[in-house]
Amino acid sequence: MLARLAGWPGARIIQDNLLWKPPGARSVGFHRDNAYLAWYRPQEMATCWIALDPTAAVGGTVEFARGSHRWSTDGNPFMQFHAPDDHRDPMEAAAAAEGVASDVVPVEVPAGGGSFHHGWTWHGSAPNRSDVHRRVLVLHCGSSEARFHRPGFEEGNGPIYSRYARPDVDDMDEVHFPVLWRDDGYRTPGLESLTVQL
Repeated sequence: MLARLAGWPGARIIQDNLLWKPPGARSVGFHRDNAYLAWYRPQEMATCWIALDPTAAVGGTVEFARGSHRWSTDGNPFMQFHAPDDHRDPMEAAAAAEGVASDVVPVEVPAGGGSFHHGWTWHGSAPNRSDVHRRVLVLHCGSSEARFHRPGFEEGNGPIYSRYARPDVDDMDEVHFPVLWRDDGYRTPGLESLTVQL
């Protein structure tokens, strides 16, 4: 589904995260995932956000700026990712530069449910003001044809992911960046056994 929505011939996992926001945890600043991914091409991402606990606005669920994936991708306003005073600040600056009013939508997801978003969508989350933990699994996916882009290894989170590149090959090793699905039916061997274990 993700590959079809993004217009790719297939999808592979580029990055995964397990996020835990306990009661009282602070906010995550609004950001765009594509903005810090200069280390691979095409520099496109789509994300599947899977709730392990039911999420609610009061619990700091993910919030999206509606339509922001269509805003300019030029520039990248300064942002504080972890625990900013105003988690929406950089997105509001981007909305002002676009000449539009922001429309922020908190997405409440049941446990086991998911939400998808485009890599240029502004998103973040408010503090967890509830007494319930918010845990999610995040799968950041890119095109099955994604390749390393060495000039980007020094930017964003490139220093982390550059260590997975082989010396003179830009192909992404499926051991670390598995192909979930391709138009021709291919997927990285062994994925079925992993999903059965889950």
